[in-house]
Amino acid sequence: MIVDLNLTGKKVLVIGGGTEGSRKVRGLLGQNCKITVICEQLNSNLRELFENGKIELIKQRITDTSILDSYHDVYLILAATDDKILNRKIVEKGKMFRAFVYAADDPEVSDFSYASIINIENTMQVAISTYGKSPIMARKLRIKAERILRRTIKQTDIDNTRLQEFARIEARPIIPTVRERKKFLYSLIKNEDIQELIRNNKTEEAKKFALELLNKWSDPKKT
Repeated sequence: MIVDLNLTGKKVLVIGGGTEGSRKVRGLLGQNCKITVICEQLNSNLRELFENGKIELIKQRITDTSILDSYHDVYLILAATDDKILNRKIVEKGKMFRAFVYAADDPEVSDFSYASIINIENTMQVAISTYGKSPIMARKLRIKAERILRRTIKQTDIDNTRLQEFARIEARPIIPTVRERKKFLYSLIKNEDIQELIRNNKTEEAKKFALELLNKWSDPKKT
């Protein structure tokens, strides 16, 4: 089962600053979470992220699981050292803290396996997973699928998705039931005036028109 964790505002701990640790950090960027990296040495990519305030960095030699003692409130722990036994011990201790845990080289003890992600303008994500059987094949298939998806998914699809997010937030306090909110949101996709605005890159005007329709939806007398 592929899930998309909501990491907004959550604390995430990445242990290890090598290639695998860097890859995991890159996957976390844009998730609005608080990323802390613990490592003895870090590469240029992580150094740049630290200097730009994207991550918190703790330079420390990792020899045992005592590094977790100050992180009982962490939501997600990613063990990415070059020591498989240590990674497993970190995962086992992290479970005691009731954190979600992942070992980069040991999917059997991890709470989840990493999918290979296609990210389209930080708006859409498509995941390809081999259930941890072969991360290499997942990446290979991602490259194939990405070529197709980038030809298939148009800018209007991206803009409609962003409009839907905006309208859903605005509708939540006004339209009381989930069923009615869905009907309203579907009506925006079917509305030719809104779609014409989106096709002409007039997304702000489309938002204003959506608000007008929301106002009429909540008060039938205005229609």
